[in-house]
Amino acid sequence: MRQPPRDRNTTPLHPKIIAPEPLTHGHCSLPLRTWALRELQGYEGTDVPIPDYRRIPAPLVMDGLTARFKFREQPVSFFDLPDFARDSLGDGIRFGKSVGQIESLIAGQPGDSVRIAPPMAAELAVFMSQNSHRQVLRLYWTVDPSALEGILDQVRTRLVQLVGELRAAMPHGQKDPTPDQVAQPYRASTSPQVTIPLSPSLHR
Repeated sequence: MRQPPRDRNTTPLHPKIIAPEPLTHGHCSLPLRTWALRELQGYEGTDVPIPDYRRIPAPLVMDGLTARFKFREQPVSFFDLPDFARDSLGDGIRFGKSVGQIESLIAGQPGDSVRIAPPMAAELAVFMSQNSHRQVLRLYWTVDPSALEGILDQVRTRLVQLVGELRAAMPHGQKDPTPDQVAQPYRASTSPQVTIPLSPSLHR
C-alpha cells in the first residue's frame, strides 16, 4: 500500500553515532558494549535477546493463485498455517536487523510498505499449497515504514540519554567515563520499568 513519503529529517545512525568510542572500548561496561554492537551489527544469528522496543506489528500475508484468479496480500489466518509454524508466526515481528539495514529498507521504497519474509518462507508456501485449492507463491509480513522509523527513534533516544547521563556523571576535565559511570545509565535506560519519552527534536 503506497503512502505519502515522510519528511523525517532524522540523522542516519552511522557507526560512529550508534557505537561511539567510549561505548566500544575497554572502559565501557560489557552489557552496554554488547547493546551498542548488536544495534550496529544486528541481533540475527546471535544468542542476544532482541529488545522489546524492536517488536513491531505487521500482518502476515500471502500472494498466490487459484484456478480462477490471482490474489495478493491476502491475510494469513491462524488456521492457514501448519501446526508447527503457528506459535512462531503471527501479526508481529521481533526485528533483529542492524540499524543500517533498517535505514536501507526505509530508503529503498519511500512510502511503500516493507516486505519481510519469515524464516523458511519458501518451504512454508509449498506446504500451504498441498491439498489446497490455491497455490501460495509468496509469504511475508507487510511492515509500515513508520514502525521501522520507530525502532530507530528508540535507539536514538537511548543513545542521547546515555551520552547525557555519562557527561553529567563525569567530573570536569575527565576524558573517558569509568565502567561504573557507564554501567549506571545503561541499567536505567534499558530497564523495563523505566519509560523514556521521545525527544521532540528526534521525533519530527
